[in-house]
Amino acid sequence: MRERWVPLTIALFVLVLLLGNGGFRRAVRQKLELHRLHKRAELLRSEETELRRRVDARKLDDDELENSARTELGYLKPGEIEYRFPPPGKSKG
Repeated sequence: MRERWVPLTIALFVLVLLLGNGGFRRAVRQKLELHRLHKRAELLRSEETELRRRVDARKLDDDELENSARTELGYLKPGEIEYRFPPPGKSKG
């Protein structure tokens, strides 16, 4: 009978030691946070790769560069006039 209680008591002691210890819980939280940060870093690296690809493509193609500057930044050539019209279907009143 006593032989059954010894492993159970040891297991319970180890469980209390691990879960009752603030350092162990903190280490588990930090491990989870590290895993989350690694995933985020990988996502940002892939986004950076895509953005670099787009920048390189625009550097090589003058028309693409001009189109991007006009649409994304609102650039105009000297002497150009920009006309803006309300979207169709929206009337004042």
